[in-house]
Amino acid sequence: MIRLRWLATALLPLLLLVGCSAPAPAPPQEGTGCVPGGPVAGGDVAFSHATNVRITGADGYRVLTVGEPYPGGPAQSVVLVGCGAPDPALPPELAGAPVVHTPVDGIHAYSTTQLPMITELGLLDRLTGVGALNLVADPAVRARVESGAAAEFAPGSTIDAEQVVAAAPPVLLSGGTDDPAFPALRAAGVGVVGWADYLESGPLGQAEWIKVMGALTGTDAAAATAFDRIEQRYAALAGRVRGAQPVPVVAGQPYQGSWNVPGAGSTAGRLFRDAGASWSGLGDPSAGTTPQTLESVLAADGDARVWLTDGPFATTADLASLDPRLTSFAAAGPGGRLWTRDRATTATGANPIFERGVLHPDEILADLVAILHPQLLPGHEFVYYRQVPAG
Repeated sequence: MIRLRWLATALLPLLLLVGCSAPAPAPPQEGTGCVPGGPVAGGDVAFSHATNVRITGADGYRVLTVGEPYPGGPAQSVVLVGCGAPDPALPPELAGAPVVHTPVDGIHAYSTTQLPMITELGLLDRLTGVGALNLVADPAVRARVESGAAAEFAPGSTIDAEQVVAAAPPVLLSGGTDDPAFPALRAAGVGVVGWADYLESGPLGQAEWIKVMGALTGTDAAAATAFDRIEQRYAALAGRVRGAQPVPVVAGQPYQGSWNVPGAGSTAGRLFRDAGASWSGLGDPSAGTTPQTLESVLAADGDARVWLTDGPFATTADLASLDPRLTSFAAAGPGGRLWTRDRATTATGANPIFERGVLHPDEILADLVAILHPQLLPGHEFVYYRQVPAG
């Protein structure tokens, strides 16, 4: 509550300034917040996997709508207009919706999942801000921030609202949560876009949000092509596994007294299933996780000789320090294999699986296939997973 009161006090001058401002501003001039003469695609955007977002065409503009911008939050819409075009007359249902002129020439990215979508489209020069630098794994992005070309605007997960307003980015992409700073930022003219790729229930649904980045930056065709390639690689890998004998695995690890086992409809569950794994959550069609006790997971999955966990573990002996009962799993003993997904974690704790991996589930799937069915991917070079040595 102290933080909320402080933030409300800090933002009050911004709200008053906007509230007392004179008449609505004139249409933006070319070069202000958008790329003059840039390609502005119109019409609907086709999403084949993502269900939490839609982009529809209207008369002279497009509407970007996020169904659930944060868990339990109401739908939010943003109106996309061509650079230099006047703000359109909007129907009542869009009254108050932010208007963003595209292609935007600057992006404040709160979530690390947005960064590979920017770099994949060759738009690093349009990145103007990142949430927290210590969570960023991409060396090119880190170098841009460290050079001063982009700012860190939410260290410690607290948005520096005054800094953002002063920078005046045309869009700020949220981190998938609501934030008390957002009303003031919107009132100051910053186009806050609710970004909730993680609420998609499948890996390809999350990756398909690159099309949202394409709509904001005038790179619709490039975004669609990039996603098509990811989808094709993913489908080809899943096709290799189809028909192979499923490999029993232990999925996850206990945390604060509970073991959240992924359902078959969750993002992790779909990756495991497409990689040819079987586990106690395979019969649960839910898109989330189900809390279980360690004893129940041991009874259901204890004989599996492959364990896909989070870590961090230097050796298998570290399992006992987490909970001595974990050493009872077959995967922790002789002939077992313990794998963690922290192969490329940086010195600051940034893990690329939560950055590049969100856009490239094909790479995660390839790691999983190589773990479970190594004969299908001989010579595979692991990107995210590493085998924990015995200890």
